[in-house]
Amino acid sequence: MLITREIDYALRILRGLKHGELMPTPEICRNENLPIHFVYRILKKLDNADIVDISRGKDGGAKLSCGLSDITMYSLVEALGERRYVSACTKPGYECEYRKSHNGKCGVHDNLSVMQSELDSLFQNRTILEMISE
Repeated sequence: MLITREIDYALRILRGLKHGELMPTPEICRNENLPIHFVYRILKKLDNADIVDISRGKDGGAKLSCGLSDITMYSLVEALGERRYVSACTKPGYECEYRKSHNGKCGVHDNLSVMQSELDSLFQNRTILEMISE
């Protein structure tokens, strides 16, 4: 699992909204040093995932629609469509030619699967509030 630029920006957007108030997008960008063209796209994804509410218009902006302690890193990554695997062979449904030819056995796959499980667990057990706390 990688922390992409989009995930990094989403964390910074959520940090900017942590007080729960409606905040104009340009202000979020200014406070968090983010490029506005990315922020609009990320906010839309966060809105679709019910993490933020977006208000359009002159007095619009974004605000949290849930508590930051209710959102895990795992759910944020999924909301952004950024689910990554440590290797193709750890992706569900992947058919490994090596394992097929070796009676389903592959030490590399087994070790990578353990690593994937550990990473998933770390992301599932870390809330956004924990991530942005000073």
